[in-house]
Amino acid sequence: MKYKYFTLINYKKKNLCSKHMVLNTNKVIASLEDFKNKRVLVLGDLMLDQYLYGGVSRVSPEAPVLVVKFKKNENFLGGAGNTANNLTALGAKVFIVGVIGNDSNGKTLIDLFQDKGINTEGLILDKNRQTTLKQRIVSGSHQLLRADYEDQDSISKEIEDSIIYFVQKKIEEIDAIAVSDYNKGIITPTLMKNLINLANSKQIPIIADLKPINWECFVGVTLITPNLKEAKEITRLESENIPIEEIGKRLVNDLKSTIFITRGEDGITLFEKEGEINHFPTKKVNIFDVTGAGDTVLAFSTLGLVSGLSFKEIAEVANIAGRIVVQKPGTSIVSIEEIKECLNISQINLLRKKVDKEWGYEDWIVNYESSNYCGKKLILNKGYQCSIHYHKIKNEVFYINKGFVLLYAYDEYKLMKPGDSIIIEPGTKHRFIGLSNAEIIEFSSHHKDEDSYRDEPSGKVEENIFKNYLDKYASEIVNSLSQ
Repeated sequence: MKYKYFTLINYKKKNLCSKHMVLNTNKVIASLEDFKNKRVLVLGDLMLDQYLYGGVSRVSPEAPVLVVKFKKNENFLGGAGNTANNLTALGAKVFIVGVIGNDSNGKTLIDLFQDKGINTEGLILDKNRQTTLKQRIVSGSHQLLRADYEDQDSISKEIEDSIIYFVQKKIEEIDAIAVSDYNKGIITPTLMKNLINLANSKQIPIIADLKPINWECFVGVTLITPNLKEAKEITRLESENIPIEEIGKRLVNDLKSTIFITRGEDGITLFEKEGEINHFPTKKVNIFDVTGAGDTVLAFSTLGLVSGLSFKEIAEVANIAGRIVVQKPGTSIVSIEEIKECLNISQINLLRKKVDKEWGYEDWIVNYESSNYCGKKLILNKGYQCSIHYHKIKNEVFYINKGFVLLYAYDEYKLMKPGDSIIIEPGTKHRFIGLSNAEIIEFSSHHKDEDSYRDEPSGKVEENIFKNYLDKYASEIVNSLSQ
């Protein structure tokens, strides 16, 4: 069974402490594969993310501003559309629900959704509203300017009723509801009250990324994923000195929900309704663009929840997804393959360990069961020997990287010099003796402790025996050094 170790800080204890928990990566990967069987209704504020690319070569003679020579433009699904796009990229079937204007940008959004295979039956045209457009001017890797075109008025009762009716029609077809709130008017108290009651009646989870101004609309949903700034605004605990656990506890109490507080390069802190508080650090990366990172976390949290992952496992996967997406330009998505790769790489790195021995130590670089390989660096001290041992299953190749080693194998002794290598087949009794300080690289099939059988112990070689070894092989060592 494949496991990944991750650091978790438990705030229930009086003093903060780190401990290692075990993430069953086989289970996580199986859940990732199950994403393709899930159906999610995404409701929220829709927007078109437009990027205008060009080069800058001069300052305008009209004003002290840069002149951008336009080259091309690209359109992407933004807001709740980006959440839907992430879900679709992960294999889920998605129903998008939202409001667009009866304009060219609205038509572009419909085309983008349909190109991605996202069901657009829930899109409502409002002739009194313009489609939200976020237009970014980019030169090279630098965003120079953003222009927003939007209406933030609340939707009409007629549109509100149409959305509720559509959700009622689809409720039997879906596994979860994801709500992406950008405070552009679609989230209303009446809409959310009906949505929550309907979901609860069918035991369907609601996962939401909200804006602080609308927090009261989300009381009682399954999981809420605010960032730290939003969490402080909701709780009105905005002082730098307020501990994160106090903010999270207030959120759980007020919202009656499980909470993920996303904290950028500091990871995710999980506050469960039952009172448990855990922090999941993340690796620091070079951030290219944070656009849409919250949508990515929302998408992974939604599918993780309906695919059998615990909140702790979801937090870890969401951490990885967020870390990947911020390294990409613009409004981007994360694939299952990228998540799998990160899980496997993390597993390899975190399984590395140092094992002290009588004769020196082993540096375990990798011992990867699913791919059946193992790699170690063996540091063998002069005058010391490992045990005479053998393996019934394990195949080994040893490469002498530094120093001089006397190898006992196949019922004979052989001097091993830097650059020499040898295959040790299963069942072969062998031993290494350090004629000098030495470094040996071991390549083998997966190592299992129960597959090690020892005849004689390791330790320091008796002085007279070690002297005899040195005398016997002195000329070979000298000749090797002189070459």
